[in-house]
Amino acid sequence: MVWSVQTRKRLALMMGYICISVFFSLTSYIIYVFYKIILPSVVEKKQYNLVIFNMFFGNWLAVNIYFNYIMAWLTSPGLAKHYQDLASQYPMCKKCSFNKPPRTHHCSWCDLCVLKFDHHCPWLNNCVGFYNHRYFFQFCCYMAIGCMYAGTFGYRQHQIALLQQQVYSYSDSIFKPFDILEEMGIPGFITYYIFLAGLTIGFLLIGLILWHGRMIGRGVTSLERVLNHYYAHQCYEQGFIFVNPYDFGFIENWKRFLGVHTLGEFVRKVLLPSAHKPEGNGITWDGYNVNTNLQLHRQGAHQTTRPIAFPPGIQPNFPSSYPINRHQSIVPPWERQPRPANVSPGYQPKAPATETTDDRKDQ
Repeated sequence: MVWSVQTRKRLALMMGYICISVFFSLTSYIIYVFYKIILPSVVEKKQYNLVIFNMFFGNWLAVNIYFNYIMAWLTSPGLAKHYQDLASQYPMCKKCSFNKPPRTHHCSWCDLCVLKFDHHCPWLNNCVGFYNHRYFFQFCCYMAIGCMYAGTFGYRQHQIALLQQQVYSYSDSIFKPFDILEEMGIPGFITYYIFLAGLTIGFLLIGLILWHGRMIGRGVTSLERVLNHYYAHQCYEQGFIFVNPYDFGFIENWKRFLGVHTLGEFVRKVLLPSAHKPEGNGITWDGYNVNTNLQLHRQGAHQTTRPIAFPPGIQPNFPSSYPINRHQSIVPPWERQPRPANVSPGYQPKAPATETTDDRKDQ
C-alpha cells in the first residue's frame, strides 16, 4: 500500500495532535497528584527538608521539561524553501524542487526539505532539525529525569499518602493488581500504574538519550549515521575512504551542539531554560575537520594511503602536503543531476540495483 503525500501529511498531523494531547494530559496529572496528594502528606508529617528539596527540584524539572518541549514543538527546524537565496548553488530536491544545502534532507511525512534533518518526531508534531535539535535532546534528558523521579519518589510517597506506608512493591503490579485496586480505589489504582508507566518510559528515554548522545558525539544525525555507513561501504569498494567532515572530536561536537564553551554558559544555557540559537545558519558549513580523518588502510601486508571522499557541497582545508588529486567529493544518488554526454562524470558510489537510496530515506 503506497500512501499519497497528502495522506501522509494528514496522518502525521493527526498522530502529532494525539501525542501532544497525551503528553500534556499525563504530565499535568502527575503535577496535580504531587501538589494535591503527595505534598500535603509530606507537610503533615513535618518532613520540611523533603518539602524544600522536592519543591525546588520538582519545579526546576517541570519548567525545563515544558520549556524544551514547547520550544521543540513550535520552533521551525529550518526549512530549505525559506533559504533559497543562500542555497541556489546546491542541487535541487527531486521531490519538492527546492535547492538542498549540505545535510539537508526531505521529510516524507511533512513533504519538506529540512536543514540538518535528524528525524520526524510525532510526539512533537514536527521535524527535528538544525534549529530545534538541541531542544529535542534536552527535553528527552529532562523528561527521563522526571520520569525516574516520579517512578521512584512519587511512587513511594503516593502510597504513603493514601495508605500511611509503602505497602506494594513494583512486582505487586503484576501479581496483586486486584489487591491494589481494592486497597487504593480506582483513582489510586490508575495513579499507581501511571507512576509505573513513568518509570518504564524513563528507562526507554535513557536508551534513546544514549543513542542520540553517541551520534552527537560523532557529529552525525540519525539519517547521516545510516547514509554514512552506506557511503563508507561503497567508497571502500571503489578505492576511496569516506570521511565525515562534521566530526570535530567528541568534546568539540558537544560544544557545538549545545552552543556552550564554558561552564558558566553550560549552567545558563543548559541547566536553565535558554532560547539561544545554534551556531551558524544551517546552510553553509565552515571549518571542516578532515585532517584528523586522513587514514591509512592496510591491504594485505602492504600499507597504502587511499584517496578520500567527502559529502557534496563542502570545501575542506587539506594539508598542503596532501595531493589535490587524492581527494574528491561524492555525489549521493538522490542528488545526481543529468550530465551532458561530453562531460566526464566524477566519482559516484554505485547505488544498489534492488533498492534505491531514496527508498532507504523514506524508510
